Amino acid sequence: MASSSMAGQAGILLFGMLLLAFYGSLVLGSDPDIVTDFGINVTSGADLHFTGFRDLPEQPTGQVHITFAFDTEFPGVIGMGIAPALLKFGTDSVNSFHTHPRGAEIFVILDGELDAGIVDTANNLYTATLKKGDVFVFPMGLMHYQINRSKTKTATVLAAFASQNAGRVSLPPNMFNTEPRIETDIIMKSLFLDKKTVERLKASDFPTFA
Repeated sequence: MASSSMAGQAGILLFGMLLLAFYGSLVLGSDPDIVTDFGINVTSGADLHFTGFRDLPEQPTGQVHITFAFDTEFPGVIGMGIAPALLKFGTDSVNSFHTHPRGAEIFVILDGELDAGIVDTANNLYTATLKKGDVFVFPMGLMHYQINRSKTKTATVLAAFASQNAGRVSLPPNMFNTEPRIETDIIMKSLFLDKKTVERLKASDFPTFA
């Protein structure tokens, strides 16, 4: 009975956060409006159905896997101003510093526990410990992160974005792994790093997310 109650609460939270993401997208206007019922040619319910979150495996220690259902993966969200993602955190793992330039993000913790942080434009850091059933919002464009500090428990999160494709700018990959590469001396002067450190970072195999 308790598990049924939790499932019902999770459903209510998900519905609420999707509504908030939807109305937030109307206010922010990050996606273009459509003048038809759907943003794609819909011929059956299958066009509005995404199954990519089914049976995703737990992640090993130190790894985070994100399954996006943006417009590129799930065309059904085109024109809707919303899109979800499912995040699987292995033990002792971090979703490192990043921003979403085209939409705010709402997190609901389905399982496990995470610490989250946001840095605003005045360089203030806001943090919170998120437990199962908790909801947290990340404003559009602000740098943020999440970390699973547990050595024994994984964590699963459902996210909703106020855009059909909120985008992601990841640090440090978007600084050190650009194509073509940013010139070494520019990074050295910007971050007060020596040449050897910059070249080592450029050669690093950073995790990347769509």
